[in-house]
Amino acid sequence: MLELLAPAGDMTAFETALMSGADAVYLGLDDFNARMKAQNFTSENIADVVKRAHFYGAKVYVAINTILQNEEFTRLISLVKSAVCAKVDAFLVQDIGVCKVLKDCFPDICLHASTQMGVHNLYGAQVAKELGVSRVVLSRETKLEDIKAIKENTDLEIEYFVQGALCIAFSGNCYLSSVEQGASGNRGLCKQMCRLSYKAKAGKDEDCGYLFSARDLCLAKSVNQLARAGVCSFKIEGRLRREGYVATAVQTYRKAVDFASRDRDYIPSKSEMRDLKVAYSRGEYLERAYLDDGTPFVVEKRFNNHTGVKIGYVKSVKEFKDGLFEIFIVSDKELEKGDGLKFFDKDVEKASLGVGQASRGSNGVYSVVSKTKVKPGWQVNLICDAKKDKIALSEQRYVPIDISVVAKAGKPLEMTASATTRNGVVSVTKAAATLEKAQNAPTDANDISASCSKTADSGFSVRECVVDTDGVFAPKSVINALRRDVLCALKEEIINANSPKKVGINQEKIDEYLAMKFENVKAERLFVARENEYGDFAKKGEKTAIYPSVYSATAVKRMLDEYDLDESEVALGLPIIANGKDIAAIEKLLADMPKIKTLVSHNVYGLYFAKKGYEIVAGQGHNIANGYAVLAAEQLGAHAYEPSLEYRDFATHDTIKRYAPSKDIALMTFAHCPYKTIYGNDCKNCRYKGDISVSREKRSYVIKRTRVAGCYFGLYPACD
Repeated sequence: MLELLAPAGDMTAFETALMSGADAVYLGLDDFNARMKAQNFTSENIADVVKRAHFYGAKVYVAINTILQNEEFTRLISLVKSAVCAKVDAFLVQDIGVCKVLKDCFPDICLHASTQMGVHNLYGAQVAKELGVSRVVLSRETKLEDIKAIKENTDLEIEYFVQGALCIAFSGNCYLSSVEQGASGNRGLCKQMCRLSYKAKAGKDEDCGYLFSARDLCLAKSVNQLARAGVCSFKIEGRLRREGYVATAVQTYRKAVDFASRDRDYIPSKSEMRDLKVAYSRGEYLERAYLDDGTPFVVEKRFNNHTGVKIGYVKSVKEFKDGLFEIFIVSDKELEKGDGLKFFDKDVEKASLGVGQASRGSNGVYSVVSKTKVKPGWQVNLICDAKKDKIALSEQRYVPIDISVVAKAGKPLEMTASATTRNGVVSVTKAAATLEKAQNAPTDANDISASCSKTADSGFSVRECVVDTDGVFAPKSVINALRRDVLCALKEEIINANSPKKVGINQEKIDEYLAMKFENVKAERLFVARENEYGDFAKKGEKTAIYPSVYSATAVKRMLDEYDLDESEVALGLPIIANGKDIAAIEKLLADMPKIKTLVSHNVYGLYFAKKGYEIVAGQGHNIANGYAVLAAEQLGAHAYEPSLEYRDFATHDTIKRYAPSKDIALMTFAHCPYKTIYGNDCKNCRYKGDISVSREKRSYVIKRTRVAGCYFGLYPACD
């Protein structure tokens, strides 16, 4: 069964998602979620939220998708306990230490691997399953062929983002905000440094703009293809967006998912696409993303924010003495109170305003009074359609039920109500006072049926009402009271039927984990060598990790010769991104160089190589920030680890070797080609000339390319 999964950053968005037809909703609680700037939910109100969702047959997933520190696990356990008791359906997790602890302490808990974990190929999915997850939220960079491979070779559920913001960095693994602003994206505090303007230079080519600001995703046309490949849950991004966006997106994708359930493609109409863009878009949508071979034009460097759709231009402006302006707008859309407008001058965003009142003149000219100063000739875009929002937000959702009534003389008035749930049909039967044969006018069957159908305020809608009566008198007050009684009881039965089974709590294991004493472990140095970069290398008994610019035996051997390194003593650093074709290239390299026995992994897929007999260093890409994550890495086969770039000094056990983190880790890794998105190059006519220099104010960076089967790029701090 296919699932439409909607975001909820607050109670209003949650209710909107439900009423618009979502099958499931994901949200964050007080702590440990990747959208800490959202209003979110609390341990105190989560039970009511879950009951509300379960009444409509929808599920609730709680995001615990940040990395944690040792001292935070007590709070984590308390938070999860409250959510478990509230009968939350599943938890989204990034931190492998969190996975281990939750699975051991709550054996029946349902865990989903968050997209922050970066699962994007079969090996990664298999490692995630070892962690105890039942579903993987694939990174947006996952190829269609890799989705198929995961479906065909595992029993994992597959969740995939189909609408909303797209992180320019691979699977949201970005350190730029942390390094520059001290606000970790891995802790839900991202400052969105990618949305700022940058300058780039490569050889004689120069450019500037929002070079790292990705366009929004819209895969509505590809939902059926994704379903055929194995995706079962279609996820809408947007826990920081308003309820109008949630309503529009959910209602559009409701149609797409329903079509896919019947193995049919859904092509949104022009008006539906327009409504989506007005709800939120950054220029044109990215409609295939990374599904196919090659790299997409991810960036629209002119825009970094909501652009909406063009509706007209400013004809003239009249200034009043009190600081107000009367703006005359030629528009093909009827403007009204509540609309949101944005003004552009040659693709440069200049101003925005909310329409307080709009007067219509002749020839499609509208008058809007505002304190916002604009100029004639500026383009006008619609970024909020008040009328469409009102329609979208007016949607209601009802649980269909069947009612039967027996009203016979000498017997109690009896009413039965039934509904279909995830786990079958549930019903409730209740009786009221004994009825007597009517002395004058009997209560008609239609009257009884009409009284039973007054359910709008209860969230129910009566599909069929069958009345069996023999001419008795049944007071409306008695029928109404019995109906309320029956529906109240039925609601509880539905909620219980749609709730997951009770999750066991292993208090002994909880106590054991929380009592663990961690100590500081001495770190050894893992030397790093990158092609064409000279530096210090390992001495006897020490290890050098090599990162070739091309993953081939020829390139690696050339690098070893250049740096006078021995094949048997080095560790091969694996790329953070590797689709199926990339993994085939890596495995060929390793087959051609059998003396390489150690690999440095920066993504969960790399840990799978432990099963192939390699010694694995769980590198910085795993974001290991606590002792529990170290235990999890060891359990998955790691022989050593590097702590997270952001949290280097946490205490742990010395069960496996600890390496000090290297300083030259990529701040962002790209699955698209910056040469393509910045300079407009085509892969068929690649003009790659080396590194790209990037700067913003006094900050300087460099983009370096790595070639596996395809090209990947990393953003690094520029060397002084």
